[in-house]
Amino acid sequence: MSKIVIFGAGIAGQTAAAHLRQKLSKNHDVLVVSPNRNYQWVPSNIWVGIRRM
Repeated sequence: MSKIVIFGAGIAGQTAAAHLRQKLSKNHDVLVVSPNRNYQWVPSNIWVGIRRM
């Protein structure tokens, strides 16, 4: 079992975490660390209005 830490929760950090989560088994932990308390990926906001997110 491995614990993977990704520093930075921007688009690149979120993309890396998503790909690692898909490729690795559930025995591995993927943690994303951000200097900000809240994170909002603006391009995904269009899906909120139509209840797809």
